[in-house]
Amino acid sequence: MRLPSRIWPAIVVCALGLISLASSGEAREGDDGSRAGSTKIWPQIAYPSARAIRGTQRFAAERGDVAFAVLEPYSGLRGYDPDRQFSSASVTKAMLLAAELRRLREEDEPLDAGTRGLLEPMITLSDNGAADSIYARVGDDGLEEVARRAGMTDFVATPGFWGGDQITAADVARFFYRLDANLAGPHHAYAKGLLARITSSERWGIPEVIDSGWTVWFKGGWRPAERENTSGPVTHQAALLEHRGGERLALAVLSAELPGSGGGFSAITGVAGRLLANAPPNRDGWPVP
Repeated sequence: MRLPSRIWPAIVVCALGLISLASSGEAREGDDGSRAGSTKIWPQIAYPSARAIRGTQRFAAERGDVAFAVLEPYSGLRGYDPDRQFSSASVTKAMLLAAELRRLREEDEPLDAGTRGLLEPMITLSDNGAADSIYARVGDDGLEEVARRAGMTDFVATPGFWGGDQITAADVARFFYRLDANLAGPHHAYAKGLLARITSSERWGIPEVIDSGWTVWFKGGWRPAERENTSGPVTHQAALLEHRGGERLALAVLSAELPGSGGGFSAITGVAGRLLANAPPNRDGWPVP
């Protein structure tokens, strides 16, 4: 039987609608390695907005020694000079944490009191002696393996000096965006909790500018100018941020500025404050991707 020609457009529209519904329920893989499947897709509204990104880029360009990268699901990685390399300072301690968890898991060792006594001050107080001890266990190979698994394409280890490793804002944002995968294993909750319990004297920058709707896991790093055998002063901070409404992003700000309220601290506050000044968009109950 031949159908009237006027019927065919309606049949085509119905078929396309069924295909669209089927494809919207397929599982998708995110940058954090997670799988998400739903019959609804979040409205693809980039946060921070393009306007906020442009304003922050102008701020960073005016300072001349600041780079930043923000990573979120809709626009991917955006920023200013995100591939510029900096000496890492204490930002590497978050990678040391990941490397030690991996070592414990691979060597089937417990997270004993001695190890906790190193990891906790290394992260929450940024204790350099504790970091030296963890570095002696994992070495450059351990750090490089963490970087490889985290997708840090420009990480360069400095043999014998964890604080001199070369990092970029893009790579550090990738590490923090995949934080759950990087700290995977039986001690995941413990390790991630350390990055949420940074001592109050070091909660400048990103934690200062966010409101109570955000949860933040972060690590900062800085080095004064007078430190010998280094590339000079730096002040850095990187974080994973999750909003109670479901928004999720990673932010890394690196600078060659002196630590302090008139230097690197204000640079990081200036970047984070401009990017996060407005609340995340209201996505009206759509499921998180």
